[in-house]
Amino acid sequence: MSRKISWMVMSGLMALSLVMAACGPAVVEEEKEKEKKVVTAVEEKQKEEEQKEEAVEEEVVDPDKPRYGGTLLLSRTSDPRTFDALEPVQEPLWRGDWAKGMAGGYGTGETDWRTWNDIFELKKGALAESVEWTVDEEKDEGTIVYTIRQGVHWALNPDSEASRLVGGREVTADDIIFQLKRLQTDPKSYVYRVSPEVRDAKITKTGPWEITVEARLEDLVSTLSRLTNGFSARGKPVPPEVIEKYGDMEDWRNNVGAGPFFLKDYVAGSALLLDRNPNYWEKDPVGPGKGNQLPYLDHVQYLIIPDTSTMHAALRTGKIDRLSGVSMEDAVGLRQTAPGLVEVAAGSGKVSPITMRTDLEELPFSDVRVRRAMHMAIDFESINQGLYGGNGRYPTFPFGLDETYSEIYLGLDDPEFPESEKELFSHNPEKAKQLLAEAGYPDGFKTSLILTGNAEIDYYSIIKDYFAKVGIDMTLDVRESGVRSSIRSRRTHPEMITSGSGPAFGFYLLWQLTGEGGPNTSMIDDPVVNAAAAEIRRAAITDTPKAMRLVKELMPYVYSQAWAIGAPESPRFTFWWPWVKNYSGEDHVGKISQNWPMWLWIDQEMKESMGY
Repeated sequence: MSRKISWMVMSGLMALSLVMAACGPAVVEEEKEKEKKVVTAVEEKQKEEEQKEEAVEEEVVDPDKPRYGGTLLLSRTSDPRTFDALEPVQEPLWRGDWAKGMAGGYGTGETDWRTWNDIFELKKGALAESVEWTVDEEKDEGTIVYTIRQGVHWALNPDSEASRLVGGREVTADDIIFQLKRLQTDPKSYVYRVSPEVRDAKITKTGPWEITVEARLEDLVSTLSRLTNGFSARGKPVPPEVIEKYGDMEDWRNNVGAGPFFLKDYVAGSALLLDRNPNYWEKDPVGPGKGNQLPYLDHVQYLIIPDTSTMHAALRTGKIDRLSGVSMEDAVGLRQTAPGLVEVAAGSGKVSPITMRTDLEELPFSDVRVRRAMHMAIDFESINQGLYGGNGRYPTFPFGLDETYSEIYLGLDDPEFPESEKELFSHNPEKAKQLLAEAGYPDGFKTSLILTGNAEIDYYSIIKDYFAKVGIDMTLDVRESGVRSSIRSRRTHPEMITSGSGPAFGFYLLWQLTGEGGPNTSMIDDPVVNAAAAEIRRAAITDTPKAMRLVKELMPYVYSQAWAIGAPESPRFTFWWPWVKNYSGEDHVGKISQNWPMWLWIDQEMKESMGY
């Protein structure tokens, strides 16, 4: 229509110009100027109309273009144990590169962030713009250099006294050093407890925005992992002035971070509310929103829902948008009752294995024959069939199968798995009784197991019955999850505790088998393992394939010692509603960091159209 009008106007002007040709020159020039102005106005109007049409057309062509606003509704099973390192409020030094993952279908797919991952080559800087490391074989030393990103600011929450104290200032290298040294020296620090070797690292400021960490070569990979990726519990950088004034950030009102969100409100036992950090530094690296300022969401809300069935009901009714770690059995119910959900197999789950005090001679577990007998007393395959439909995998100690690290896993069906150790997973109560008698326990013994509720009670009630048949009387000592975790990290259990199996990404740490840290809850101090671990850690920093090969070669010996009783591992699923956009089921972006909500956006129109 606009083009037709334009042509009619132009035709009229041309006719008028012929009439005016007979008039005087002054009149002709005046009329020409008028004609020019009219044509220009028409052309501008036409251009404006065309731009509007193009804008409408673009919106239709690209429906996945991210939109700002909305609230992502998630769930937790319990209140945070600490607010000192709350995700996604705090920002790590280093994390996985979102663009290299699934990223809602827009990424390269180089890795799957639906499981934990610690491949250094897939990382990108966060607070640290870059992380570089070097090794000196002759001096037996390694060096890590962090170049701190400039222009990153602490979030400013006007309702928080602690936040106002910091005033949204820039994050500095001194802030990072403060926290790294806090990790080294604070007994409350998870890194301090689990990785004592990190305590010896030398940390110095070598430039206005540069931090250098020096460590023994054997400890370099552990230090790199713990300080860079870990910044684990109590680890992510915090403003020194907040700690100096308040002592810590255990009170949620004192929580100040540099992540994509800040903690707006918290009601114990009910919910946490996070608000968008308007000062966040990062832009969207991939997809239709590439270049946009992050995050897209206005809010992230975590509902605290301890009960599994209640959590599933919340997902079905749209009270939460996404749920991970769903078992095969529960997945069937969700598919039937909420067919609109999107799902993906996302890792595997297992009941925590039994670890036991092997360091005390007065306890039966110090004898390898007792430990092997405990394995043989259990019918693992019956449990696998009954609970997991035959889809479970074992062994799962010191770690289960992760496709990213499949080179380190030695499963029962692996040709390299020793025949002599397969008997540990073959139900043989008579052989178990024989071994117990040889070890001096012909009538069995009494013991106790510290565990948590829900699935662990069900599973270990079955184990308790199997033990009873060979004379082992095991009491189930049920503790709240936080209490169990505290006992486990401090290794203060008197006999046995459910713990000890870690994700495969920590293969180079062998933290379940060595050292005085919390994961080694069987108190293993074995010269064969210690020597192998030292070699593996040295190799991991420069030759990852070699380190993986060495881990697999060590596994037959580990299984022969039966230091822990692993439970079968079964598939787990993640479910989410389709209005959660730019999401493929990710749980992590790298090893620990759970800042994945910062890339997501909510299609509110779709949510409303589906009746939620």
